[in-house]
Amino acid sequence: AQPPSSAPCAIMSQVVFATNSSLSFVAGLARWVSPPAEPEAASAEPAAAAADGEAAAAPTAPAAAPEVQPSEYELECVALEAKGEFKQLGERLIAALKERLSSAPQGEVEVAYTLLLQLLLKWQLLEGSLLQLANELASSIDDRPLLRRKVLLTLFSVINQHDFVELRFPLLTLLLSFCARAGCLEELLGGSAKRVATVEGWIQSWKLSDAQKKELWGLVFDAHVDDAAATYENAMKYLPLHAAADLTSDEKLRERLVRAALVTLRSPGLPTCDKLAQLPVVAALASDKQYAPLSRLLNIFAREMYSSYMAFHAEEAAQAFMTEHGLHHAACERKMRLLSLTSLCVTHKELTYAAVAEALKVEADQVEHWVVEAISAGLIAAKMDQVRSTVVVSSCLEREFGKEQFGRLRTSLDQWGTSVQGLLKVVLESKTGP
Repeated sequence: AQPPSSAPCAIMSQVVFATNSSLSFVAGLARWVSPPAEPEAASAEPAAAAADGEAAAAPTAPAAAPEVQPSEYELECVALEAKGEFKQLGERLIAALKERLSSAPQGEVEVAYTLLLQLLLKWQLLEGSLLQLANELASSIDDRPLLRRKVLLTLFSVINQHDFVELRFPLLTLLLSFCARAGCLEELLGGSAKRVATVEGWIQSWKLSDAQKKELWGLVFDAHVDDAAATYENAMKYLPLHAAADLTSDEKLRERLVRAALVTLRSPGLPTCDKLAQLPVVAALASDKQYAPLSRLLNIFAREMYSSYMAFHAEEAAQAFMTEHGLHHAACERKMRLLSLTSLCVTHKELTYAAVAEALKVEADQVEHWVVEAISAGLIAAKMDQVRSTVVVSSCLEREFGKEQFGRLRTSLDQWGTSVQGLLKVVLESKTGP
């Protein structure tokens, strides 16, 4: 409830301020927390009628407004301020604002917390109180989560403004965890287009340790488990921070690695996984008794052909593993056919329908369907010559990039350079001709 209109402290335009010098900010905040009782209006005496038909006397001046009686809570806070007992006063105000967080108008709560932060700064108590405040605000996502996020972001802004270096990282991880649980990460990370740059900015400007980098990227990874593209992108930031030996000692790392691999294999929108498969910590999964089949499958999807996948799937243990982890054979089969066609296009500028049918294990009349699918998925750029039953390749996605692929790139660049030199020679000869 707001203070009565006669009180010397008011909340206007969502700003708490003192309207006279006799009321401090502490008194104003305490009065907002515990407003005084409404004073009873003084009774007015009826004016005496004029005697013998004479005109009525002039009206008397209005009675003075009754004096506001502060609440016991306000008096206690003012007394603590006067005695300089700021630590106890700060604790009382923090506890009181926590109680009003759920019930007071949201705009007023924001202002009250802003004023509290300024008072704690003035008393040099904010550094010691900030994590307590933050933990209380982040304790629930069911009660006004957007308001809590807003106040937490205000705390985060304050510690950056005042360079509380030791508090930055703990508050960031708390804020990130809260926003992930509340489903409101956009304002903190800036959306998918800015997420990586935002996190990298913190890492570089704060000079985070290796352990802090792992913790931060791990939290970012966990916050985007429902987004396949973000999961892969975050995994490629988080997993390279770990050595292969970490896999046996860090269960959380193992869980995240498995999740990243499964999401990558399941997602039609993630066609390549060679970079993921090449990471030392991912390669170490091959020695994991429980997840060795996942390592094998990841390598098949990274660089092998459809026939390798079918050989893997023929094993009873492989089928059981795929069923247990939600890897549907039909979806994996489709993805591997598209990836195998892509690999064929990497090494051949022209492909006969028969060669495609043999590699994909389909009938010849299904080849055009799979070529169209690969073009639609952005894996290849090609045209079909139906007269010659040939696929003419313009360009295609590289499933992997190692020594062999680098050699092909170098050869292509050499050929391009030779062609350019030939064209320049023709141009020069045409200029010097008769």
